[in-house]
Amino acid sequence: MKGYRILIVEDDVDIVETVKYSLEVKGFTVDVAHDGLHALRKARMEPVDLMLLDIMLPGKNGYEVSRILKEEMDQGKVEPFPILVLTARKVASPEREDFLKTWSKADEFMYKPFDMKRLLARIAVHMEGSGAAAEAGR
Repeated sequence: MKGYRILIVEDDVDIVETVKYSLEVKGFTVDVAHDGLHALRKARMEPVDLMLLDIMLPGKNGYEVSRILKEEMDQGKVEPFPILVLTARKVASPEREDFLKTWSKADEFMYKPFDMKRLLARIAVHMEGSGAAAEAGR
């Protein structure tokens, strides 16, 4: 999938290596940021087709990164792209979880540990219509 760029924002090196390899095998171009501030810089500097975003990050947390980028997309400062959150952080109440999902404006949340086939399928759904969808789901 040359030309389709996925930005992985994750501070766990093992998760980065596993997901990066799985995406590159499918032909995606993969970039990595290990903290929230670096993720913001990368997403602003170079177009992103999809972001995989952890919540517990140094600098700015994933909720903040998602909200900032979605607001910049709404203002036309950043080209729109889906944000898929991958997190191990579970919250105490469904109300709090709903609030954080709404506040962050992320497109989808998946909880760790996650199944790689399911992750690839969810990426395909978000990239539907881009030509990358069929390839991502294979």
